[in-house]
Amino acid sequence: MNEIESLKSKIKQLEKENGYLKKLLTEAGICFELKIIVDKACAYDTNQGNRIIPKTDFSENDVNEFFKMFWGRTDVYSRRTIVKSRGTANYYPQCYKFWKAGCPKRTDKRKQCSRCKSSAFIPLKPKQIIAHLKGLSKDAEDVIGIYPLFPDDTCRFIVFDFDNHEEGADKHDYANKDDTWKDEVNALREICRINEIDALVERSRSGRGAHLWIFFKEKIDADLARKFGDMLLKKGAESVDLKSFRYYDRMLPMQDHIPKGGFGNLIALPLQGQAIKDGNSAFVDEHWNAYSDQWSVLLSKNKLSKEFIEQKIKEWGFHASLPSATMDEITEDDGEKPWDKSNDFHVVDVTGILHITLADAIYRWI
Repeated sequence: MNEIESLKSKIKQLEKENGYLKKLLTEAGICFELKIIVDKACAYDTNQGNRIIPKTDFSENDVNEFFKMFWGRTDVYSRRTIVKSRGTANYYPQCYKFWKAGCPKRTDKRKQCSRCKSSAFIPLKPKQIIAHLKGLSKDAEDVIGIYPLFPDDTCRFIVFDFDNHEEGADKHDYANKDDTWKDEVNALREICRINEIDALVERSRSGRGAHLWIFFKEKIDADLARKFGDMLLKKGAESVDLKSFRYYDRMLPMQDHIPKGGFGNLIALPLQGQAIKDGNSAFVDEHWNAYSDQWSVLLSKNKLSKEFIEQKIKEWGFHASLPSATMDEITEDDGEKPWDKSNDFHVVDVTGILHITLADAIYRWI
């Protein structure tokens, strides 16, 4: 281990010890926060885009490392598309036959993909992710949306969404109307720190919303992951004296089980090339400043083991199951906003084969 790696290891250990000590003080009701004057290094920088060291060249290895963190389905993905007639941005599953001869949507726009016998969905490959990261499309129509819930009802991360998907929100990127939501994101960030969870906060594309990501070392049953996320909010709110999460929108995956013939809700990937120029779609610190080296921060995040998750649930005393949706409760409406609150679920359907294999714990693209 070289000197730099040794120092990084020591820093991580000190941060872990510091978090544990703060947890003990918090549980004992002892105040440990110092009142200090925020210096310029901590103050919010109004020019967020200039803070980031741009990365313009991406190898296949870069993509593999990136996708190891945001590992979702690869047999299907969605892409952001501007509906010019309405001036809105929607996400559509990518299909070789979309709007071509024989596509049922040409005669019936309400036709659902699950009932289309000729669907041929395009698998997610490194080139699509590279396009997302480069962001060459001026309309950001190269933004990739992935589906976290695998066909075997497992997932490799959970993400807490603090964007505004209510009626009347920003029609392009689901933006919040003010900055009060930041307090809740910071509260959840603190909750994660107290519980020794290495979370990562991403400022959304609009700049007025956020996603908080928690990564897993392995595939975790979605119902277990969602129980963990639900109790993290409930127990955590008590630890930071927060009555409720008013601006928290939802946690993905949203379902315990894959909808019949479908694949559940999608989430847009971070680090989109166009948005990151303004410091959006970027990872931020507790002062909401974008990290200069986005990739180093991302790849330094520790992933949670199944044993850790089970132990936390046991500590929190969670025994009841969250209500799961039945097939009758699931609605389909592909082309609408993927997180529309008027429906509990947004399902666009696909059947296919995963293009990811895991051999000797090594991830590779097929």
